[in-house]
Amino acid sequence: MLFDARTGFVYMSAMSVVMALAIWIVLRGQRTSSVWYWCGGGLAVAAGSMLMALRDVLPPIAYELGNLCIFVAFAAKVQSLRVEAGQSASWHRLVGESLLFLVVFTILLRVTHQTSLNFLFGIASFTLMNVLLTKWAWRLWREQQIFSAFWIGLGYAVMTLMFSFRFIVVASGYFHPTILTQGADALVLALASVVVAIISNMGYLGIHLERSTSAKMTAAAAQARAEENQRLSEQLTQLDRQRCLGAMSVSLGHELNQPLAAILTNAQIVQRGLQQAATSDAAHAAPIGEFLERIVSNTQRASQIIERIRGFIRPRPTQCELLALQQLVPEVVKLIAAEARAQRVTITLDPDMPPLRINADSVQLSQILINVLRNAIEALAGAERREIHISLSEETGMAVLRIDDTGAGLSAEALARVGEPFFSTKTSGLGMGITISQTIAAQHGGDLTLTNAPGGGAVATLTLPLAFGNG
Repeated sequence: MLFDARTGFVYMSAMSVVMALAIWIVLRGQRTSSVWYWCGGGLAVAAGSMLMALRDVLPPIAYELGNLCIFVAFAAKVQSLRVEAGQSASWHRLVGESLLFLVVFTILLRVTHQTSLNFLFGIASFTLMNVLLTKWAWRLWREQQIFSAFWIGLGYAVMTLMFSFRFIVVASGYFHPTILTQGADALVLALASVVVAIISNMGYLGIHLERSTSAKMTAAAAQARAEENQRLSEQLTQLDRQRCLGAMSVSLGHELNQPLAAILTNAQIVQRGLQQAATSDAAHAAPIGEFLERIVSNTQRASQIIERIRGFIRPRPTQCELLALQQLVPEVVKLIAAEARAQRVTITLDPDMPPLRINADSVQLSQILINVLRNAIEALAGAERREIHISLSEETGMAVLRIDDTGAGLSAEALARVGEPFFSTKTSGLGMGITISQTIAAQHGGDLTLTNAPGGGAVATLTLPLAFGNG
C-alpha cells in the first residue's frame, strides 16, 4: 500500500478549515460577498473531505453528502470569482445547482444502481466546476491585470486535467469507479488537491493584496497630482499678481511720489526754518511742529502703500481667516485708485455696505477684486462715462459682491468664452486673469460670473459663503 486516500481526505479537511479561517481573519475589514462565498466554499471542502474520509464508519448517505459538499465548495468559489470579476452572483443559483446535483447523483446511486454512471456524473460535475473556476480566474487576470488570479486559474486548470483524465479512464473501463482508497493514483490526486488548495487560497489572498496595494498607489498618485496641481496653481496665481503689479507700477509710482514729494517739501521747509531762526524762538515753534506732523502723516501714508504692495505680491500658501468684506473692499480700491485716476475712472462704493464676514485668504480675494477692477478700468477707456460702482449684499447665506461699470459691456463671444484659459479681448492680455480668479473663488466655495447689465455695461458678481455665525 503506497497511500491511503482517507489520510489525504483528513489532511485536506483540516487544512481547508485552517485556510478558510485564516482568510476570514486576514480580510476582516474587507468581508464582501466574495469573501463569504470563498470562505464558505473552504468550509464545504472541509466537511466533504471529512465525510469521504469517514465513509466506511458513517451511514451510506455520507457518500452523497460528501460529494454534495465538494460540489457546493466548487460552486461557491465560482460565485466568489464572479464577484471579484465584477459580475453579479446569487445564492439562489448556488442552491439550485447544488440541489440538482444531489438529486441526479442520488437517483443514479440509489435508484438505477448504476455505480459507473453515478461516479462519472460526479467526476463530470467536478470537472465542469473546475473549468468555470479556471475561466473566471483567468478572466480576472486578463481584464484587471491581477497576477494572483493567474495562479488560481493555473491550479484549477491542473485539477481540470486530472478530473478529465479520471473520467476518460473510468469511462473507457480501464479503471473501476472508486474514490481511490489506496494506491499511487490516490497519492497523486491527493497531492495535487493539496497543492492546488494551497495555491488557490494564497492566490485569493493575493487578489485582495494586489487590489489594496493598487488602491494605495492610485490614492498616492492622486494625492501627488493634487499637490502638484496646488503647487502649480499657487505659482500661477503668484505670477498673475506680479503681472498685475507690473501693469500698475506706473500708477503706483505716481501714488507713492505724492507723499514722498510732500515729505521732501516739508522737510526742506523745516530745514530752512531752523536755519533762519533760533531754536528758542517761540514764534517759529508752532509752524515747525505742523510741518513735522505733515512729514509723519505722509511717511505713514507712503508706508501703507508700500505695505499693501508687499502684502499683495509676497508669495505664501493659502491662509484662510475671518475677513470683513466691507473693510477689505475699500483697502483693495485704495491699491488700484491711482490707476483709476490715471484713466479718469471714478470708483464709488455703496455707502450702506452691510457687515458681512467670510473665511477666505485676504491676498487671493484681493487678487480677484484687482483683476475684475482692472478689467473694468480698461473696458472704460473709450467710454463717455467712466464709472465703476461696487455694492455688497447678502442672499441666502452668501455674500454677494457686485461690480458694475458703464462701459459697452461684453460681446457675445466674450460672454460665451469668459473664463476660458488664454482667451482675452485685449491684444496684450494673457487671458488667465479671470480664469485664475474663478478658480480662487471656487476654492473658497464661491463663484465669479460676468454678465451684461440690462442698461449697458458689464457686471461682475462674486459670491462667497458667509462665515458661520455671521452678523
